[in-house]
Amino acid sequence: MTAMNTTTPTPSPASHFDAAARDWDQRPTSQQLAAVAPRLLAQLPLSPTDQVLDFGAGTGLLATQIAPLVAQVTALDTSAAMLEVLQAKGHANITTHCGDVFAGLPGRYHAIVSCMALHHVADTAALLRAFADALHPGGRIALVDLYLEDGSFHGDNAAKGVQHLGFAPEALGALAQQAGLADIHFSHIVQLQQRNGRSYPLFLMTGRKP
Repeated sequence: MTAMNTTTPTPSPASHFDAAARDWDQRPTSQQLAAVAPRLLAQLPLSPTDQVLDFGAGTGLLATQIAPLVAQVTALDTSAAMLEVLQAKGHANITTHCGDVFAGLPGRYHAIVSCMALHHVADTAALLRAFADALHPGGRIALVDLYLEDGSFHGDNAAKGVQHLGFAPEALGALAQQAGLADIHFSHIVQLQQRNGRSYPLFLMTGRKP
């Protein structure tokens, strides 16, 4: 007789985000992150003819703010439920793409943006190379994430698919340069207050493809 397995499996990162999608925009963290888009756009030159990729787009924190300024935004995420919430917002020039960035991107872009998605990807160097390969010459990146922290920001890191406890700018900037990006610059963009009573700074990393 086979013994019954009484161990509760750890939820996958995809199931975590799918389950949270419906109420994602109402979370206190999401509401604080609403400040990111205007501050990011202040440092990202865009043209009405541009094609933009939003990596880890979720429910469209960045994509919905960028869409009125450009020709097309491709919203890439691994959570179909998150992208369904974004689609329901009805932006005609936002195309959603559910898939893995390493399976290939559906186009080339004048800009690639991201907010709080880098730390979910194990191979940061490969991710930055994929971004560089997908950019037109002169194309730009504008990526927002956590400065290096002690693991307390998310709490349950495994269930939420956390691969990095934030980033040290010097190390991340070196990886970006190795990927072929230039003019790498870091700036503080917002401070997030978490339920544990602590405040965590986020950076904006910008750069361009020569």
